[in-house]
Amino acid sequence: MSEDLRVGLFAVRYFVGTGLPGAPQLVLNLVVDTAEHSVVGAAAISQAVSPPLHFHADVWGTYVFRLGPPPRRDGSGAIVQIALQGNQGGPHSNSMITFYGDLLLKGDGKTGIASYRYYSNGTWHEVENVPVKADPELVPLEPGPVIGGSPRTAYGPVPLYGVTIQYAAASGDLAHMKTLATYARQQLDSHDDIAAALAALKTEIARLESRQ
Repeated sequence: MSEDLRVGLFAVRYFVGTGLPGAPQLVLNLVVDTAEHSVVGAAAISQAVSPPLHFHADVWGTYVFRLGPPPRRDGSGAIVQIALQGNQGGPHSNSMITFYGDLLLKGDGKTGIASYRYYSNGTWHEVENVPVKADPELVPLEPGPVIGGSPRTAYGPVPLYGVTIQYAAASGDLAHMKTLATYARQQLDSHDDIAAALAALKTEIARLESRQ
């Protein structure tokens, strides 16, 4: 994740687990909408046991700052809480809930602790207070960044990526998809303005470099 607090819509991947041999490993691929305080995505749990564990669920939930000191730009002085539930098919499916998870992260969203439980082979399994780490290698897919301004938030630019669009389309959440489509449309409509601003920026960079 970035050094500053992320806002708007963005994709993130979390690794949850101790990393010890034989311990379960949870991977969360999420799309966060900070304006709506919501999260959608997928959970996958694996474990090197006999037989091997391969658990998957579509997840959704909330993303909020817990009460505390106002967060600074570096994320210090705040705790982010992500509460998830999941099943096969998403929130509009009739299938039973098979996953619950709670993440408590430092304000920058990079590290923290998590507890979760999942239903597999007719039994609920619980994992408590294990480390969480954001994947620093998560690379946005094409078509690349999309910057949109939303009248609903004063947070400024909203970063969108191809991976975000893919997750939203797979979520089945109509409201979430419409929000993303609006942001993307704003970006496309502003293409000429962005291109002009970039050209001006490059000109200024060249001018300053020539003086060195």
